[in-house]
Amino acid sequence: MNDLIHIKDLLVRGIVGINPEEREKRQDILINITLTADTSVAGRSDAIDDAVNYRTITKRVIRMVEASSFGLVERLAAEIAALCLAEPRVAAARVRVEKPGALRFARSVGVEIERTREDLRALPNRVFVSLGSNIDPETNLPAAVAELAADRSVTVVAISPVYETAPVGTVDQANFLNAAIQIETPLTAEQLKSQVLLPAEHRLGRVRMEDRNAPRTLDLDIALFNYDVLDTGSRRVPEPDIIRYPHVALPLADLAPYYVHPETGQTLAEIARSFAWSTGVVRQDDLVIGCGEETRCSDV
Repeated sequence: MNDLIHIKDLLVRGIVGINPEEREKRQDILINITLTADTSVAGRSDAIDDAVNYRTITKRVIRMVEASSFGLVERLAAEIAALCLAEPRVAAARVRVEKPGALRFARSVGVEIERTREDLRALPNRVFVSLGSNIDPETNLPAAVAELAADRSVTVVAISPVYETAPVGTVDQANFLNAAIQIETPLTAEQLKSQVLLPAEHRLGRVRMEDRNAPRTLDLDIALFNYDVLDTGSRRVPEPDIIRYPHVALPLADLAPYYVHPETGQTLAEIARSFAWSTGVVRQDDLVIGCGEETRCSDV
């Protein structure tokens, strides 16, 4: 059934463009969205729980656009479509993004795209992985990124700055260094954890103790997996610590401030700002971790 839900002429201010003047301040962005969904159940029940909650989708789109800083309108449109398709009842999303007054003598310029759930399945999974170490971390964090970049099932897209963090729980130990990386992979979350992350931890000397807060050479945890909400063994995705601790939230927000948390509806930038009062977390700009010459990185 091809029922349509229209969100018309949503006017939001954000940053999109490649010219210096377009990067300096927010500009008007006009958005039109058409969602394809089966509304027959909601039509019979008259219950909001059976309907596509277009109010929630609209709020999340607004938050994402306000936090975004993309170079291309095409990228912004694709991100909006993916966010719409995070709603399970939406089968397809048509998105038109326009920049009023961006082209001389034209009322606006923009693009229109359509994406289906099948289109997203054909793309590699977008995953954000949190890294942490307090045993020789200056060696183990770069080694971890190199391990992942060397795996043929993974492409490292971006690497966050490093943060030094006071330990949580068991405080009588060295400070941690924390970071995050964005990767693309065809693997499922379970496959990524069992086939890539756990073996990488093992190769770099991780020994698991009864005390979850004990010192460790390396932690590699899936923080976000597309816009999915799922469980991988004993771990929850999205990682619950994103909204609990700044050492998890801040590196993720550095990578994708516009990314909307699929459970809270907040952008990572908003979550990071909620920790502005925090102490004990210091960004270490003098420590930069990369992929190394022998491994594959994209746009790092």
